[in-house]
Amino acid sequence: MLQLTVFLPVIVMFFIPTIRKNFKTIHLGKVVVIVPLVLFGYFLSQLKNIYSGGIVYKSLAFATNVGLDINFKLDGLSLLFTLLITGIGTLVILYSCYYMDINDPKLHKFYIFLLIFMSAMLGVVLSDNLLSMYMFWELTSVSSFLLISYWHENDTSRKGALKSLIITVFGGVLMLLGIFILNNITGSFNISEIITFSQNNKYTSKYILAMILILFGAFTKSAQFPFHIWLPDAMAAPTPISSYLHSATMVKAGIYLLLRVGIIFSFSATFGNILIIFGTLTMLIGSISAIFLKDLKGILAYSTISQLGMMTLMIGIANLGLYDKNHYIYTFAFYAICFHIINHAAFKACLFMITGIIDHTFHTRDVNKLRGIRVYLPISFILSIIAGFSMAGIPPLSGFFSKEYFLTSVYGLIGTSSLYIIIAILVVIASLGTFIYSFILIFKPFLGTFNKTSSSETRIHLPDKKIIIAPSILAVFVIINSFIKDYIIIPAQNAALAGDVTNNKIISHISHENFLSKELITTILVVLIGIFIYKTFAAKNIIYKYNPSVISIHRLYNNLGTKLHAGAGYLHNKFITNELRRNMSYIFLSLSVTILAGYVAVGKPIIINSFSSVHIMNIIIGICIVICCIAMAYCYNRLVLIILSSGVGFMMTALYVTFRAPDLAMTQFVIESISTIIFLIAFILLTNKTKHVEKQKFKLTNAIIAGLTGISFITVGLVSYAYKNPSAISQFYFDNVVSSGGGNIVNVIIVDFRGFDTLFEITVMTMVALIIYAMFKIIKRGGNKDEN
Repeated sequence: MLQLTVFLPVIVMFFIPTIRKNFKTIHLGKVVVIVPLVLFGYFLSQLKNIYSGGIVYKSLAFATNVGLDINFKLDGLSLLFTLLITGIGTLVILYSCYYMDINDPKLHKFYIFLLIFMSAMLGVVLSDNLLSMYMFWELTSVSSFLLISYWHENDTSRKGALKSLIITVFGGVLMLLGIFILNNITGSFNISEIITFSQNNKYTSKYILAMILILFGAFTKSAQFPFHIWLPDAMAAPTPISSYLHSATMVKAGIYLLLRVGIIFSFSATFGNILIIFGTLTMLIGSISAIFLKDLKGILAYSTISQLGMMTLMIGIANLGLYDKNHYIYTFAFYAICFHIINHAAFKACLFMITGIIDHTFHTRDVNKLRGIRVYLPISFILSIIAGFSMAGIPPLSGFFSKEYFLTSVYGLIGTSSLYIIIAILVVIASLGTFIYSFILIFKPFLGTFNKTSSSETRIHLPDKKIIIAPSILAVFVIINSFIKDYIIIPAQNAALAGDVTNNKIISHISHENFLSKELITTILVVLIGIFIYKTFAAKNIIYKYNPSVISIHRLYNNLGTKLHAGAGYLHNKFITNELRRNMSYIFLSLSVTILAGYVAVGKPIIINSFSSVHIMNIIIGICIVICCIAMAYCYNRLVLIILSSGVGFMMTALYVTFRAPDLAMTQFVIESISTIIFLIAFILLTNKTKHVEKQKFKLTNAIIAGLTGISFITVGLVSYAYKNPSAISQFYFDNVVSSGGGNIVNVIIVDFRGFDTLFEITVMTMVALIIYAMFKIIKRGGNKDEN
């Protein structure tokens, strides 16, 4: 059943075009929504079992010989993410039923791409095999590319999709290399086995390299500095896609990876400190950048970056606690991160949906043009207050509690070293930015007097009232999550702790000595200072004068892309030409250097223990072949060249005869005869141009390349012969000739044992014959006869 949950969306995908074609009056989303709803029900039914400590594990052999098995594991951590993927997915599709136009000719593609992405994300969080997880990981990049570029006629959508694909795939490829290094260390691709091995064996320098490479994958996918630049451009996607990808799914894939495999690298403080430093930078850059933006989706994009940095920081604190054997920090930080993952998914998806409603109604997302819209969208205003206050960390909403837990983890970090005071200060500054941009999202569009000149009532298009259902459900969840959180968070925390390896018991509550704790005092200060800055600068648009563009690295990406494009064009023009001789020179030279360098690097000598007896006829034929080849290099007469070339071929035929291979000899004889006839016919039709006499330098270059090529292939042949392992496969042919229905072993091999090989050879020969026929037809019609 677990395998079916991953592949069910892809299976349903194939029926979408038929449904779209036959039920045009029904919005496609109302049918598709059944898929994530059923999956959500299944995963919810496993909650009791997982909460009690159970695990669902299913294994499917796929390519066992290379370590690739489709192993799915449902524990507390994967359950948390599957519930988010399917739960938020259900609400996003429900929302899209009233957001996406039923008459959109590409609507079926929208849901096809969405279902592919859902399958990919489920595969990522359920895979217990790193190779299979990587396959799903890359599928999320490809499917998100298709979703972001849904409006591909828009240049912004194409560029945003391409940027996300380039950055995430770049990180994914590096992560794959890290996975192979882990396999080299542990001998397994299974995450469970790798964790157990890493905790029971000594660590080596290879772990550091694997850690860095895997961090590239996690950082690029979860938009950590400096790879965060793809996420704002991905906002060109339709709002339901932004709501899904950037609240609960794609950007959380990197967070999931750090939670799942972070324990492998907890042997070193480096891992935790890297996450703390980059998480803090990402959180700070995201929160400050969001304040100075005017586009609602842009603000949400950078707020997502900030929240992802916050999660990465917390994971770093947890792993540093494990390294320092600080049970308090280690366990509670994991509780805080799991709690905030749920909160962020809920309030961020809700805010995206509200932004989509605003854009759908007023055809703009510019906060300077939106004033007093609560008159038209009163319910949206209420929902925006609930979700926005939760993101700002205002009590008694669930976001307040997860933020307090976050501050508890940060302040606990200070106790280990005074150097982390800087981290705590930057975190408080970032929290202040979070409060300000949350208030901008909540109040700037809704309060004030409605401006009819910037948003004419004739342009107002109120959506279907049912569009508010999905964000309303999310807002209710934001309110009640504080009361039901432990049923999901505690199993997830326990799985992230890898309790069976570390023997750590969970901590899910911190009792402060006084009511006015450090965390609460921090929150009060953030609220007071945040309200002052909002009222003084943000509400009056003064803040936009101080936009710190220096923290943006988009320009660096664009310049790098331009230079790479120019460099690729230079290399293309240099190496990909219409000159056959130059192209072949590059190919043979590269191949020869690779072969000879590889042989020297390996350093294995060519050892041949026994030599076959050489017949005098073989020596004579060999000498004749050499004479023909040398003569061809100095001959200028076309007819003689054809004769010499054919002579080499017919000599090879004679060589096959001496080696008692009549079938090869006959094949070679037929091919050479046909080739000679074709050359002679073509000779008649060639122009009368004389052969151009090349300079000595040109000939010397040809000789060097030809010599290296010959030496390299001779080396390959000798090495292959010297280190070959004798096989008894010939006996198999002798034993099965009669049972295969034949009497001649050569015929049976060609027709039965190597039937497909023979079929492909016939196919190739047929294609060559058709090409030759087409060439003659062109020449007969008066085509270009220039031999160049």
